[in-house]
Amino acid sequence: MKHSLPDNDFVQRSHVGLRLLSYILGFSFIVTMATSSFILFSDYKRGVSQVSHNLNQIQSSYQQSVSYSLWNFDNRQIESQLNGILNFPGVVYVYIESRNKLIQSAGDIYARTDHQYSFELTHQSAAQSYQLGSLYINVDYSGLYDDLKHKAVNILVSQFLKTFSVSIFVLFMVRQLITRRLSTMAEWAGAFNLKNLDQELTFPGNKQRSDELDMVAAAINQMRNTLKLDMIDRQKSQQQLEDTKEQLSVAIDNAALGFCQYYPNQDRLTCNNHFARQLATTQTELESMAHPMDRFRDLIRGIKGPEQRERINQLLYGRISRIHGEFTMVNFRNEKCYFDITFQIIQYNESRPHEVLICIVDKTKEHTASRQAQELAVSLENKVTQRTEELYDEQQRANATIRKLQTRLDRMEADSSSITQMHFDGLLLKQLEKLSAENEIEATSCLAVYQKYLNISLNDQTTAIDMASCIQSWLRESESFKDIQTNTKLPFSLMMNENPGLVVFLLEHLFEQEPVLENCRQFELELRVDHDMAFVVATFDLVDGIEETPEHPHVDLSHFIVTSRFRGEFSRKLVSPNRLETRYSFSLFPDQMDT
Repeated sequence: MKHSLPDNDFVQRSHVGLRLLSYILGFSFIVTMATSSFILFSDYKRGVSQVSHNLNQIQSSYQQSVSYSLWNFDNRQIESQLNGILNFPGVVYVYIESRNKLIQSAGDIYARTDHQYSFELTHQSAAQSYQLGSLYINVDYSGLYDDLKHKAVNILVSQFLKTFSVSIFVLFMVRQLITRRLSTMAEWAGAFNLKNLDQELTFPGNKQRSDELDMVAAAINQMRNTLKLDMIDRQKSQQQLEDTKEQLSVAIDNAALGFCQYYPNQDRLTCNNHFARQLATTQTELESMAHPMDRFRDLIRGIKGPEQRERINQLLYGRISRIHGEFTMVNFRNEKCYFDITFQIIQYNESRPHEVLICIVDKTKEHTASRQAQELAVSLENKVTQRTEELYDEQQRANATIRKLQTRLDRMEADSSSITQMHFDGLLLKQLEKLSAENEIEATSCLAVYQKYLNISLNDQTTAIDMASCIQSWLRESESFKDIQTNTKLPFSLMMNENPGLVVFLLEHLFEQEPVLENCRQFELELRVDHDMAFVVATFDLVDGIEETPEHPHVDLSHFIVTSRFRGEFSRKLVSPNRLETRYSFSLFPDQMDT
């Protein structure tokens, strides 16, 4: 199709259906030839294989009998056997030779021979083999070739008829389903223009089914509706653009923005009132001024003035297309001003600027305010520096005070350590004085307890332990409570940082060395937490009541461990004649208490 031609000049040079038919027939011919060749070649191989099978069957069936007849000179039997061999398909001539002499033959010697097959004739007698001659069989493949030719003709004819009928049907269906609707689409597209966007593309026929062409038609109709909406939006946008131009003109006139259009070829400019007023002149004076751009360049001042004037010259020669920056200038009243100016080439004439747009914004007030802000910042920086020096002096004095307090704290900690050591030394001295009046066995036992405590203290191995699990393990392994009914109230877990050896040491020497243990029928042990302290409460239910609390051999050492190491409290009292209670507490966070 030639889409560039008018609708009435459209020429249909070929039919899609005919081209499709030719492609189908050509492809079918190629496929038919390939499949037919494969089938015929397979039949040929099968026919040759059948002939070889027949020859093998002849050898296995006739070799021994022909050899026997030839040994006995039974010519009639040999002739009968050779005629029997001729009955096999493809065998046209068979004969027997012995010492290059023809013994017997059967068939047509002049018939076409495509393959000759032979095998030896021997006779076995008295453990000796006799060579009698050879049997030759001439085979003709003419029958096989005729069958293959007949089959090839049948295949080609049947395949051609089938392919041609299918192609005709396909052509008919293409005509019914595709070509007619494509023609409808072509007619609709030929008549389509922006003035008749309401004309919908439709196909005659059944509307219940929808195929790819219906989808294309729906997409074209959707495109038509979209184009229609776009045309409406474009008209609205055009109207809005006109309104925006009017509003922009009003906004430019009301805003403090100066516009100027300079024409280098004519060396003149046109500007608005803001542009002239920012330069302290009038619009008429500027527009009538000779060489206005030279005059404008002469007004540029500041350190960057020469560079900015050179860039304006490059713009007027067309080497750069835009300049934007802050310019320091003097107006026509010789007042120093600061402007934000943009030069933009908006039209060229043979690579030279034809029209240059100049936009100017007065930044004098902002620049003055910025300079004042910088001066204020410098003043504030000086004040901050002064205040920083004062704070540094105060910090030095505070550090000196802290060092004094730290020295006093170290002295107090040393005094506290000395008091704790004096307390332990007093306990140890008391035990030594008591031991002087006791027997040697008890003295050795007490010294061993203090020695064990000193070993644990000197080899302190503090780690994270589960207090509940530690108590349960000690109670399970204790031999002193195996015959006593024991009840425990322990939490699931209670983690703390402590030396597990010291915890077990306190449990063993406080509870297992309890004097009322032999009079105890039930032992209760409870572990509970209250804020940052944990409490261990042990209760001994006695069989026989007592009137006063018996003396514990290690109560002083236990009290010392609880108060000095665990930062807790210790008590042991008789709450009733049949109930003795031992209670001690320990801090869960001893490091924080030290702090």
